[in-house]
Amino acid sequence: MVLKKRILIPAAFLYTFALATVSLINLNSITAGSPKNSDKVFHFLAYCLLALVWYIVFHYGYKWSQTKSLFSSGLLSISFGILIEYLQGNFTETREFDVLDILANSAGVIIMLLILVIKNKIEYK
Repeated sequence: MVLKKRILIPAAFLYTFALATVSLINLNSITAGSPKNSDKVFHFLAYCLLALVWYIVFHYGYKWSQTKSLFSSGLLSISFGILIEYLQGNFTETREFDVLDILANSAGVIIMLLILVIKNKIEYK
């Protein structure tokens, strides 16, 4: 499978921008009545995908080693999640900083990275 940087990079930035937008806009009308902390599943899955998207960019687009790609996508994804929480707490009126969101985001990233490590170990046996 040939994945080209000219497609991968814009796709990764588009997903990252979409995630930032959804994280910073007012969603109260959509989430009203949801059980407390039910958004944590969305956080987990969204950041699983964020880590995967950037891993693909680094590993297949830039041809970085697996280790460098895993580390870079993990660092970028977790840092992005922390930045978004900071922005929610300090620059929005309808969102707030939530440590549990950071934990859900980070758990999603870590689980995806573990899945990628396991997948690559199985492939190369």
